[in-house]
Amino acid sequence: MNKSLKAFCCVAMLAALVLVSVLFLNYRDLGSRLRETESLLSASRETWENTAAEKEKLQEDRKALENDLKEANLSLSEARERAVTLKQDIETLNGEIAELKQKLTSP
Repeated sequence: MNKSLKAFCCVAMLAALVLVSVLFLNYRDLGSRLRETESLLSASRETWENTAAEKEKLQEDRKALENDLKEANLSLSEARERAVTLKQDIETLNGEIAELKQKLTSP
């Protein structure tokens, strides 16, 4: 082998070694970036899952509160109806009391 071919082979081997080193460093850098991105994705997924669970709980609470409100409104309506009935009964009784007073006071 002549001297120039040996020099070329040495330069080519050195260039290949540098290229492999650069590729290996890039591989390690990309690997660490990938792990970092996967970690961020996992944290984000966990946040979304927690948010979804909280949303579901809040929706259940809202439904329970809506049902409680419906029951309260129904009770209020019933109480108003009962108040009207009681008021009519009171008016009837007041009329009867007035009649009895008239009968007692008149000879």
